[in-house]
Amino acid sequence: MKNNVKQILLIAVLAAVSIGIGLWAGMQGKPAKQETTGYPDLGGDFTLTSDKGPVSLHDFKGKIVPIYFGFTHCPDVCITSLSGIAAGLKQLTDEQRAQVQPLFITIDPERDDAARVGEYARYFDPSFIGLTGTLEEITQVAQKHFVIFEKVKLDDSEMGYTMDHSSIVYVVGKNGIIRELVHHSEDPEEIAGALRDAVAE
Repeated sequence: MKNNVKQILLIAVLAAVSIGIGLWAGMQGKPAKQETTGYPDLGGDFTLTSDKGPVSLHDFKGKIVPIYFGFTHCPDVCITSLSGIAAGLKQLTDEQRAQVQPLFITIDPERDDAARVGEYARYFDPSFIGLTGTLEEITQVAQKHFVIFEKVKLDDSEMGYTMDHSSIVYVVGKNGIIRELVHHSEDPEEIAGALRDAVAE
C-alpha cells in the first residue's frame, strides 16, 4: 500500500514538473526569444559516453540537437517519444536532416551501458547517438535540464525495478542553447516543425 501511494505521489510530481517547465518556458521564452532565442538558463554543455567514446554537446555546435532522457527498459513513454523524434526526422529534407543530431541520454546507467544504449537508440533512427555515464554524471546533466527521475522497485517483476521520469524533448539550437521544449504527447508534426524552425534560424 505504501509503495502504491509513493508511486501515485511521484507520478503527480513528475506531471507537475513537466507542466511547470512548460509554464516556466512559456514565461521565460516569449521575451527571451525577442533577443537571444531560447532558454539560456536551461541545459548547457556536458560530456557523456557513447559506444564510440566520449561525446560532448559542443561537438555538435552548428547543428540542431534534439535530446531525450529515458531508459532502455522503458515500456511506453520513451518508445513513444523516440519514435516521435524519428518520425519527425523523416519529415525533413535530406539537407535539413544533415543538420540534426539526435541524442538519447539514459537515466538508468546501472543497466544501460554504452553498447546497450547505443544499439537501443539506433533502433529508432541510425542517426541517434545513445549516451550513458556514471550515476553522478547523469544526475548532473539531468539537473541542468530540470529532468527528475527515480528508481522504483518492482516486487513482482523479473526486471527488479523501473525508472519514473519526466518526459520532454529538448531542441538545442545551433548555438548550443535550448530553443524549444516539446512534450512527449505532441505528434511528429510538432517535432518536425520545431526541428525545421531551428534549422532555418
